Parts: sequence; C-alpha cells; structure tokens
Amino acid sequence: MALQKQNKAQENSTVAVHRKEAFDIGYKDYFKDIANNKISQILNNKERNVKFENITYRQLNSWEKEGLLTNEREDRSWRRFSIMDAIWVKVIQELREFGMGWEQIKVAKQSLEWENDAYKVSMPVLEFYTAFAIGSKMPVLLLVFKDGLCVPANLTQYKVAREFSEVENHLQINLNAILQAFFPNVDLKPKYKPEIPVSVNEMELLAYLRIGDFEKITVKFNGGEMEKFEGVQRLKAKQRIEEIIREHKYQDIQLKVEDGGVTAIFKTIKKKFTKGSNPK
Repeated sequence: MALQKQNKAQENSTVAVHRKEAFDIGYKDYFKDIANNKISQILNNKERNVKFENITYRQLNSWEKEGLLTNEREDRSWRRFSIMDAIWVKVIQELREFGMGWEQIKVAKQSLEWENDAYKVSMPVLEFYTAFAIGSKMPVLLLVFKDGLCVPANLTQYKVAREFSEVENHLQINLNAILQAFFPNVDLKPKYKPEIPVSVNEMELLAYLRIGDFEKITVKFNGGEMEKFEGVQRLKAKQRIEEIIREHKYQDIQLKVEDGGVTAIFKTIKKKFTKGSNPK
C-alpha cells in the first residue's frame, strides 16, 4: 500500500516540481548532518510540549487507536507533542473536518513519512518545508488529493505546477497558519513576494532567532560566510543534567546555585554551518 502511494506520488505532476535541482540541493543539505541539525532538534523536541485549544482528549485517543499519531508514549502517560507532532495532529483535524476517512488520512501519513528511515525523522519533507516556513517565512501549502496523498509545496512551486501541467483537484492546508497559531507572539506571517533563494544556513539562523528561545546569539563569519553559531538558552532547573547532555553534541552547560539548590541552568549550543551552503 505504502509503496504504491509513493510510486503514485512520484508520477503526480505537482510532486514532480519538487524534483528540481535547487530543491534537491537544499533538501540534501538540510539532512546532511541530521544528528547535529539544531533546527531539527527544536522541531522534534517534546520538551516544548505544544498545546491544542480545539482538540479534545477523546479525539486524540480515537486517532491513536486508528494508528494516526506519530508520537509515542509509555502506558497511559500524558502525551507530549513536539512541533512536528503537533503539525501532524492539526493536519488530521483539518482532514477530518473536511470529511476524509481513516484510510485517506493514513495515505496522507504514509506520503509524508516518505524517506523517514533514510533521514531518521518522522516526516522529512514536511519538516524541511516547516523549517523554511519558520526561517524564511516561505508560504507553504499542503496539497491533499482525493485518495489522501499529501504533498507540501511552496507557493512558487504550486504556481509553476498549475502553469505548466494539470493539477488534480485537491484540498489546501495552510502550513503557515498552523505555525502562527502555535506561536501567537512570534510574527510568522508568510512573505507573499518574489522569493529570493535562502540558503539552508540562513534558514537555520532565522529559525533560531524566531523560535529558539535564546537569550543571546553570536554568529561568527569567515570570508563573508557564516561559519559558526552560538546560542545561550535558559532551561528549567528541574530538567535533569543527563537529559540535557544527551540532547546536543556540542554545548557548554552552566548552573546557577542558590542556598545549595540549582535555580537555573544555562546551556550554550554551538553549531558549525555547512560550508558552501551560504548565499553568494
């Protein structure tokens, strides 16, 4: 079933827009060093624990029973949602409100999970577009076709697909609106103007600035290119040091102690940018 849908996705005229060289280069750069990709870590960190206003516990139980939720939990413990988990939950909600059945939504899930084994994240293409929707405010649509096939596309890709090929009837879900609802105090409104190519490195830096919760950011340049990023975050004192150490490979940790107890934890995350991925 999954293989058939993936093959159909490759043949779909809208998906074909994705396979252009510029997309492939940016996509591969984003996942080149996924273990040290700080934006990916922010998007998949369940400590942020995104909340929902209009989704009930009963709905979540029903969706979990149908095998639609991507986040795992032990026994009956509380669910904790990363940003990527939460985006998918909102997509489920939208599709159910449009009247789509379980099998169609399962196809949507399978299509977004394409290449997840290779890139070690739950929904690689959706994560890639989410990072750019946050970092460069790129307008992003999720195109959902009658059988459930779900294809992310930026506005330019979508316009090109409509101009040069026939696009089957579909639903559109506004990814930018979903993200803005998660971060009401951050301006994530998309930029509807001629798109200037943004490098993966630029996107990462801009996304850090918008949702990284950093108290201080330092960017080092070498020969006009961004070489290294350092960001200081203040963490909850109750978080265990072992968990913090496991989260990031390159970091410094400082503790603030008062009356024999830890009152604050500061960590400096360090990121070396990919050479050659900066704009010329």
